Parts: sequence; C-alpha cells; structure tokens
Amino acid sequence: MIIRLLSIIRLTAVLFLITQLGRAQIHPTGTTRADTMKVVAAETLATPRVPLLLVGSIDRSLPRQNILIDSIVNFTDYRYLGDLLWSVPGAFIRDFGTPGQWQQLSIAGVEPRSVQFLSDGIPLNDSYSGLFDLYLYPTENIERIERVTGTRAFLYGLNSTGGTINLVTKSRKAIHSYSRIRYSESGYGYSFIDGMFSQDIIRGLNLTAGIFHHSFGGRFSNSNYDQWNGRTKLRYNISNTVNLFASEMYNQTYCGLWGGVDTATLPAVRFDRLRATIRNPDAYEKLARHDVQGGIAAKLFADTNAISTLTLFYSTQLREYRDEENRPSPNGIFIRQDQDSRWYGARFQHEQSIHNQRLTIGGEVVTRRVLISPATNALEKTQLAVFGKADFTLGTYLTVSPFVRFENYLGYTRLSHGGDATITPLPQLQFFGGYARSYRFLTFQEFEHPASISIVTLSGYSPAAVAEAPERHELFEGGFRWNNEHCYSFELRLFHRTIRDAMTLLTAPQPIDPNNYAFSRYEKVILRGAAGNTSLRFGSFVLEGEVQYLDYVNDDDPARTLPQWSAGGGIFFWDTLAGGHLNLKIGLRGRAFSSYVGREFNTLALAYVPNGQETLVDAAGTADFFLVAHLGDAYIHLIMENLFDRQYIMNSFYPMLDRSLRFGVSWEFAD
Repeated sequence: MIIRLLSIIRLTAVLFLITQLGRAQIHPTGTTRADTMKVVAAETLATPRVPLLLVGSIDRSLPRQNILIDSIVNFTDYRYLGDLLWSVPGAFIRDFGTPGQWQQLSIAGVEPRSVQFLSDGIPLNDSYSGLFDLYLYPTENIERIERVTGTRAFLYGLNSTGGTINLVTKSRKAIHSYSRIRYSESGYGYSFIDGMFSQDIIRGLNLTAGIFHHSFGGRFSNSNYDQWNGRTKLRYNISNTVNLFASEMYNQTYCGLWGGVDTATLPAVRFDRLRATIRNPDAYEKLARHDVQGGIAAKLFADTNAISTLTLFYSTQLREYRDEENRPSPNGIFIRQDQDSRWYGARFQHEQSIHNQRLTIGGEVVTRRVLISPATNALEKTQLAVFGKADFTLGTYLTVSPFVRFENYLGYTRLSHGGDATITPLPQLQFFGGYARSYRFLTFQEFEHPASISIVTLSGYSPAAVAEAPERHELFEGGFRWNNEHCYSFELRLFHRTIRDAMTLLTAPQPIDPNNYAFSRYEKVILRGAAGNTSLRFGSFVLEGEVQYLDYVNDDDPARTLPQWSAGGGIFFWDTLAGGHLNLKIGLRGRAFSSYVGREFNTLALAYVPNGQETLVDAAGTADFFLVAHLGDAYIHLIMENLFDRQYIMNSFYPMLDRSLRFGVSWEFAD
C-alpha cells in the first residue's frame, strides 16, 4: 500500500512539473508570457482558433442512443473498456473473472471476429486473429464511445457485420493546463492508475498525453497481469476550417495464461485458490503494440456541416506466446510462437448536409501483414473499400437511409448493401426497421492455419470453392424507441440474422496440444431474438436495465454456447445534495444469465474449441453495491463486488471473483 501511495505522489509531481513548464506560452507578438487569467489586449484582438468538432467520429449524425459520452462514463464505474460496453444492445461478455484475460464481446449472438473496434475511425483489430484485446485501450483516453449495431454496422470497417465500436479520443482546448488522475485498487493485488495532462503549447497547438498502469497479483497461480500504456496526441488548429492531428499509443503487457481450474478438481474445492488445480502453470504471453496515426480535417465548402477527414495510420502488434517447462509442475507442452501482425494505410471520409439530406462517403486502403513463427515468410494482403450512406428526410415523420460498402480483399470482391427507415409519429416515439446483406472476410489465422483447409463440412460445396470465401450475413431488424429526455427512455429491437458459410473452430487430433486446432464451415447459422434497454427516473431514484433474448439454430452444432436470456441493470438514488456541492449516485446493480455450454478457451487460438471438454455453465446472478460521488473536482468510487459472495462461472472453468471491495478516485486539476 505504501509503495502504491508513493507511486501516486511521484506521478502527481511529474504531472505538476510538466504542466507548469507548459504554462509558458508564446505571445502572438513573439514574446513569452505566463499563461494566467489576466486579459492581454493583443490576444483579444486575435481571431479565436476553434477546433473542428468530433474529428474522429465515424458519423456526426449518430442519434443519442448510439453514443456514450464522458459525462456519463464518470458515473459508470469501470475497470476496463468491457465494463463500458454492457449497455450496447445485445452485448454479452463471457468474463474470465481474472483481469487481463482475453475478454471478447459478442453482440446479438455474433462472435467477436465480426465486431470491429476503431479509434478515431482507424481499425484496432489485429490482422492475425481479427480480435482486439479490450484491456489495451485506456479508458481515460476516451471522449465518447460510438456504438453502431444492426443493419448499419458493416458500413464503417472490415468485418464489422456484428457491430462497430468507435472510440473517439479526447481532444481538449486547454489554454490553462489541465490534468487528471484516476486510481483504483481492490483485492488480490489489483490496481489501476492513470495520469494525463493537456496544455496548449502555442496558439492553436494542443498537446494531450497520458500514462497508464494496470496490474493484478493473481487470485490463482499463474493468473497475474501487468500492463503499461503511454499515449500522446497533438492537434494544431491552423484556422477555424483546417485542423492537423497526430497521435501515438504504446502498450506493453504480461499475462499469465493459467487456463482456468482443471475440471478434474473436486467440485467442493474448485473455487478454493489454494487447493484447486489449475490447467496450465507455465503458459503466458507478452504483448507489445504501437498505434500511430495522423491526418487533416477540413471544411472544404461553405456549408459548416461539410467536413472532410484524411487519416494515415500504422499499427503493429507482437504477441509472444510461451508454454514452457519452467515451473515446478510442468504440463508436458512446449510451445513458443510469435504472432507478428501489422496493418497500415489511409482512410478518407466526407460528410455534408444538403437541405434536409445528409451524405456520408469515404474509402480506405489497408495493407495487412502477418508473420507467425517459426515461419520465415510473411503473408501480406491489401484491402480496398469505398462506402456511402445517405439520409433522406421525407416530410415531417419519415427518414429513409440507403447505404453500401464495396470491398475487395483476399481475391474476392463483394458489395454489402442495406437500408433502414424511421417513422416518428410523435416527438417521443420512433419506429424503425431495416435490412442488410454484408460479408465477413476471413482472418489470416483462419485461412492460413495448417489444418484449416482439410476439414470442410458444407454440403454441396467443394473445399476449393469455400476455402477462403467470406461469410455472408443477412439481417432483418425492427423495433421502437420511446423516450422523454428527463424522465424515461425505452428501446426494443427484434432481429433475425442468417449467416451462410459460417466459420468455426474444431479440434484436430491430440487435443492436449493447443496448436492442434482447425477451422471448418457450417452451412447455415440462424440468430434471432430481441434486445431491449430502459432508463426510468422517479424524482431522485433511477432504474436502469437491459435484457436480451437469443435463439440459436445450427443443424451442424446444436450446442448453445451463449445464454438464451441475459439481463443487467440497477436501482440507484442519484441527485445533487449539499447545496449543489455533492452529486451522489448510490444503489445496487446486478447481472444475470441463463445456463449455456461452456467450451474450453484455447489460449493460443484465442477461441472456444468444441473438444469434448465442455462444462455446463449454470444460470447465475450477482449483485454489487455501487457508490459514485462527485465532490468538487473529484469522483469517488466505492464498489462492493459480488455482494452476496456467489460462486459461479461464465467460462469453463474460470471462477468469478469472490466478494471484494474496490475503491478509487478520479481527480481533475484545472490550471
């Protein structure tokens, strides 16, 4: 505890020194002066340089229900990005109960390789596996989260048929220095500390930077985790119509891949951290990642809503997987594999309003390169795509939106298309519906794995015809929204998705070796169901909740690997007290789900494998005590997790955390 306190003091001192150095700015006349609140006549005569709004957004016209802004995030206790995504309609995360493991987001039953993560519109999913580690992105770097699901999701990036999550980074205008610290700690050596600052260096030029450390001592043997993140962002407002921007982010992690508790362990001691036998005492991964991007945003026409953005980017990710015989209880497996993945390219987007219509067009070119040890030759493929969307307002009540995405990748050319419509008979009531036909292209891992091509289960297809062909998704959805800005909101969405030529993962012979897995095909998978969410306010009391029903139809594999029912929410007292000095949100929150089949998570393939080692995940529910208080410039977090100390799992067999207290504070410093 003392060491952590000293770390916080050191970080605070460093941030203070940096911000003080940044307070000396260049005066417009060429002289240096201290940045104080004193009014300087020469500056008041200068034309203010205002940054363009929402640079990095994938769609400036997104409705409120698709956006999570930082003012809401401050009252949503979180440990990592996944905690902020539970409110996405149809979202479900099979938690491992251990920070740092590869939590994966599925949306309305669509698996994670069909969910695309973006940062300011630039792809984050790694080229080899097609996945993004939700722990890698620092939550304090997010200004708003744009969440697009349903028929429009495919429009914004490669393999986003299930959903698109765009993380718009903070881009402050800070004439006076601004800094923020967030700290949190809990049981088993868990800690989270993030420090950031922002300062206008010269007129129109802003620097925002931060550093982040996330660690977990481990509840079970070999379940420890350690992460460092550093980031910087520059934005230069050349004028009120032209902005330049550049950013860089670096991640370095170490994670023990303990594999969960061995199911041969007696049920009575499976949740006992000292007596349970873990599956893998000596597997781990080291991950190093760089994300660099830079570009220009400009208003090229007289229309103030006509904004064009061109971004260049380069990302690398090296995952070093090791399963070595260097622990007291070796498991007989020796694997050393480096997954070296990189992607780079350019993305252009233009948005413009023409009378009551809004047009979005764009394109991207991305080269993806992968080198997997012990291979010596890298694989490299280039993706070309153009996309467009138009919103037509017809009369007072009807809006119609067609959209298309034309893509060439892996030797295949596909046209994804769709459309939706909304009817607004009353200001508080909206009906919506749509259709989309889109494609998910294979990842390098799927079409280049040695055993992948040998197993093809599609009836009526030859192996050559489907070996690298993309999946085809057809989606129908409809529903309604009913909301009042201050009192209530309610949304219900019905969906029916058919996935043809669906990829899956099977186990090759000798299942003890994690490298022996193969990809195969299902002829058809049907996902249908409903997702709803609500928020109700009664005076000072707030009720929040979301629920999902999912029906799964697959003749080749009838096992249900996601719950048929899942729900979450809470009831809170939320009001301003003490003469407006205290904003308090306090209450209970919880999550529940029905039973489903838990398959083994292959830590090398980062996927669930039907290898016969399956466990029934029983229906379960848990509740947390929740308190967030905004007092002055600080947000205080106090969470009692798993309040009733329930013993349950969401993955086979990873015990969820027992009852523990998590405390934290977020503190903002201005000038």
